[in-house]
Parts: sequence; C-alpha cells; structure tokens
Amino acid sequence: LGFLALEESVQRSATGLLGIHLEKPIHLGKLSDSIEELKIAFSETGMNERLHFYDHWGSLDEDNLLSRLRFMAKGLEVDFIVLDHISIVVSGMDSPDERRSIDTLMTSIRSFVQESGVGMILVSHLKRPLGNKGHEEGAITSMSQLRGSHAIGQLSDAVIGMERDQQGDDPDQVTVRVLKNRFSGLTGPACHLKYDHETGRLNEGSNEMDF
Repeated sequence: LGFLALEESVQRSATGLLGIHLEKPIHLGKLSDSIEELKIAFSETGMNERLHFYDHWGSLDEDNLLSRLRFMAKGLEVDFIVLDHISIVVSGMDSPDERRSIDTLMTSIRSFVQESGVGMILVSHLKRPLGNKGHEEGAITSMSQLRGSHAIGQLSDAVIGMERDQQGDDPDQVTVRVLKNRFSGLTGPACHLKYDHETGRLNEGSNEMDF
C-alpha cells in the first residue's frame, strides 16, 4: 500500500494505522504498555515492508506527483495507493483555473491507473450544498458536490460518500452512500458505521439498509 497523506505527517499517518491495528487511539497518547507494544504492532502490520509513505506535507505539482505514483507502482510494487487529497495537489499548480487543473490531473491519474494496474483510492472534498444544512450536519452527498470538477466522478470507477451529523443525537454514526458503481450499477445507502472512541475504529452498525 502506498500512502500519500498531504495534510499530515508520516508519523501521524503511521500512528493512526498502528492504532487501528492495536484497537486504541495511540495518537491521543492512549498507549498502555511500553514501546514494545508499538514494535510488535509495527512487525505484525508489516509496516516496514507492506506500507510505503510519501514523506511530504502540502502541495506538489502534477509531474512530481505522477513520478511518485509511478515509483510506488513499479519500484515498490504496491497494489493500492491512497491519495489524500486531490484539492491540495491542485493548490500547488501554477494555474488560476481549478476546474481545468483537476480535469488535467484526473486524466493523468486515470491513464496511470490503466497503465500500471494499480488501484487508486482518491479523497476529494465536497462543495457546500444548497441551503442552510452542510455536510457536517448530515446533508446527503451527491456526485454534483465533488469539489472543483466533474472529471473526479466521470473518470472514477466508484464514488463513495460519507455523511455524519456532528451536532446530532448520534454524532459518531456515519452513513456510507454509493454514488457511482461502474461495476454493477448498484447505488444508494450501503451501511452505517459507528466510531468507537475506545478502539479508534469505525465499526459497521446493525441497521439494515436497502440498496
């Protein structure tokens, strides 16, 4: 797995993944045992062999990004790459037109995926929906709200939205909504997830939801 988290340090990304494995949010300082616990988790997750982080924070230009992606695919032989997130990549480009920049970038990323066979998990921010209710208040996500360009949705095989009402009766519950599914065409609410503050994990709830 290749991991490019452009808004956090490699240390924060690594402790977050180790915390999920240990089922405790160690990034909050909740480490009950010694450093040996981290070493064991590091070994069990194969973080030194199976996970590859890009040591960078902030924006980077398109050519630099694509060279990093190709190196991960060919040199490190990763199967999947997570890019979080596309807007910060575009912010580093010398272009006043965000939409056109995202169009170009998405076309390049799609070509890279077809060429390399690597799976890409791409994080995109959303535009604020019409009305007074925002996504942080549980507003329903849609394809039209992908920020910057329709190319994000058009060139992706699958688009998944996540909705959470941070100020509601159950702020830890997340609705997962399939917005696009090129493989089978099935879309709509997929499941509910609930954040567990003790383990730091998102667990699937018992609510039955129909596609």
